[in-house]
Amino acid sequence: MLERLPALALSERAQVRRRAGQEMVPMRGVPMLPMPPHVVDVVSRAAPEVFPRDSRGSITLKTAVAEHLQEKFALAVNPDRELLVTHGAQHGLSVALRALLVPGDEVLIPAPSYFFDGTVRLAGAVPRYVPSAESDGWGLPLDQLKAAISPRTRAILLCNPNNPTGTVPTREELNVVLDLARRHGLYVFADESYERYVHEGPGYVPQMSLVDSYDRLVTLTSLSKNYAFTSWRVGYIHAKADLIDIIHAALEWDAINVGDIPQLAAAAAISGPQDWLDREFSTFRARRDLLLEGVAAAGLAVVTPGAGVFAFVNFSPLGVTGFELEEALLDAGITALSGDSFFGPGSCARVLYGGTAPSLVQLGRQLKVLANRESA
Repeated sequence: MLERLPALALSERAQVRRRAGQEMVPMRGVPMLPMPPHVVDVVSRAAPEVFPRDSRGSITLKTAVAEHLQEKFALAVNPDRELLVTHGAQHGLSVALRALLVPGDEVLIPAPSYFFDGTVRLAGAVPRYVPSAESDGWGLPLDQLKAAISPRTRAILLCNPNNPTGTVPTREELNVVLDLARRHGLYVFADESYERYVHEGPGYVPQMSLVDSYDRLVTLTSLSKNYAFTSWRVGYIHAKADLIDIIHAALEWDAINVGDIPQLAAAAAISGPQDWLDREFSTFRARRDLLLEGVAAAGLAVVTPGAGVFAFVNFSPLGVTGFELEEALLDAGITALSGDSFFGPGSCARVLYGGTAPSLVQLGRQLKVLANRESA
């Protein structure tokens, strides 16, 4: 039996406390922005219309995506043949796994990593977690990945940049993974949902930019995170045309197609003015630094995240792990998932920093109170 998605289950526990009158520090993991006028205008004009169904996705959206990839990453993408629109990155991963794997296939996942577990198991595949080390900055465990390959291994699944650690793999690391996959005939699935959230370091290298060197690479992208489209549930898959054809058939049986109005809204967001997003994303490094100041003041350790809206804080001094750690944090008004949910150390927790400066200062104070109370 599948467990619930950890983030949603934790959010409900926090909501119960909030309704009971407990003050919770307001943090979020995605931008919560009102749609700008140029997107609202497209939606308003499209709402009365009836559109022809296209199960591969709106050519308007796919063209906007292809133009974005060409402009930002110099990637030449055929919008008709190499893109497939999905209900977000998680849906894309689900249909891709079911289309390309068979029951019993093993999927190697460097951990800690976003909770792909249920999605992999729903495809009949077996998730196999390969631990990375805090002492190595949560970098990709390349030697361990190589050692973990078995006769049943069919794929490697990456989160780039990583959720929950905020680690940004280097081009060299990604090339090693692709070389390993090539030698063993493995698929590489890359969740690249945090493209716009890179703060520093070697810089984000979209794995799809390496697709010409390996034709079994499947990239999954979320517009929810990159374009504040959480309510719309839109994303896309990029892969070589022959893989897109196979995944497309699975998507038709799964959902038939993605709704037209969300796709047109997404196309307008991608191709239209970006200032409404740029203002928001330009603040995330400063928000991260406020959180890091609070973590340090509390006497806790963390590997500085190079990307994302979260930090994977080490709460070992508290002496509790897993559910008990989450409850201790909730008692302090902090909603944070323990490392168990990411198949990492249960003494760590993913702490979000997508809030206002006053909320982040409050979060730092609460971390210090919690650390002092537990060490007393």
